[in-house]
Amino acid sequence: MLALGVGTATAERSQHGTVIVTLDGGISPKKLPRHRPAPVSVYLAGGVKTVDHSPLPRVNSIKLEIAWRGELETKGLPVCPRERLDSTDSRQALRLCGDALVGHGGLFAHIFVPNQRPFGIHADLLAFNGKDESGRPAVWVQGYSTDPPVSIILPFSVHRQKGNFKTVLVSIIRRAVGPWPRVANFDIEVSREFTYEGERRSYLNASCPVPKGFTAGFLSLARATYNFAGGDQQTTESVRSCRAR
Repeated sequence: MLALGVGTATAERSQHGTVIVTLDGGISPKKLPRHRPAPVSVYLAGGVKTVDHSPLPRVNSIKLEIAWRGELETKGLPVCPRERLDSTDSRQALRLCGDALVGHGGLFAHIFVPNQRPFGIHADLLAFNGKDESGRPAVWVQGYSTDPPVSIILPFSVHRQKGNFKTVLVSIIRRAVGPWPRVANFDIEVSREFTYEGERRSYLNASCPVPKGFTAGFLSLARATYNFAGGDQQTTESVRSCRAR
């Protein structure tokens, strides 16, 4: 879900040929229960670059997986219909769906238009709690660039899976942004607390599942998988420390 106040270390990176993908991340607080989830704020930043400065490959889709027994709590949290965000700028999106806001950040992309020199755009990102057509949890990441004026929506479907990375968010980038942009980097911070039925709840929860006998350790926080046009795929993980309480 961008560099917004959570401390991080050096980004992990993976290289295949001339393409490098990176993932950075952090979590707050770092001291968490060992066996039960507690409210957290998570920061993630990822990017794609080439070692020889050749044009960036097109990212067809991205999959973000959250570890630390991370889970999303959406019951009682307002839901933003995706169509409400169509063709909105950041201020309009907040006015229409501010009660469903779960994160914010930024994105930078290179735009390759035929018969023109490539140029870059910076977009502010806002993440909103949503539901897909089947009623499953989703995250609508609304992006808006002022120069040139561009509004996009990156829809992330939310899944659960077994193993260390229990919560998975997947977005088909090529469908969302059209044929010209090539994503260079993004950053997002996800954090939201709300009240439901008199109880204080958190959109994102996690624990510190270090082995018995240890009070702290380094664990995989998140994993990003980039699928590129042409079929290539690259994965990188972000490893961070936590303390069990």
